[in-house]
Amino acid sequence: MKDQIVNYLSAQGLQPSIEEFGIFFKYQMMNFWILTYDNDEQYFRLIMPGIMDVDQNNRADVLEACNKVCNDMKVAKCYISENEDVWLACEQLLDSDPQFDDIIPRSLKILLGAFEEFRKAINS
Repeated sequence: MKDQIVNYLSAQGLQPSIEEFGIFFKYQMMNFWILTYDNDEQYFRLIMPGIMDVDQNNRADVLEACNKVCNDMKVAKCYISENEDVWLACEQLLDSDPQFDDIIPRSLKILLGAFEEFRKAINS
């Protein structure tokens, strides 16, 4: 699966790099990770990390915004990471012949939409 993903991203000019726990690339000036799991190749997880720092002053507002994203968006998750910043994720279960030319663009669109929803919610 890693090779298929890297080949797709490379063909799109996104210059992926394989790191310890996944595939890193930039899209529309944002950082993305596709986490890979050697023991579960049917699980696809695209992450948009670090969209906002969290501290004691904004934690309640961030949690409300994350909750709104999770309630309003299909397939998207919004959460506070262990690093105390906000991450967005799009998770899917893949069939035996995943079509990454469909899955990846759709997942990116979902995350960019979730990012906009988060920004609206945090600024309201």
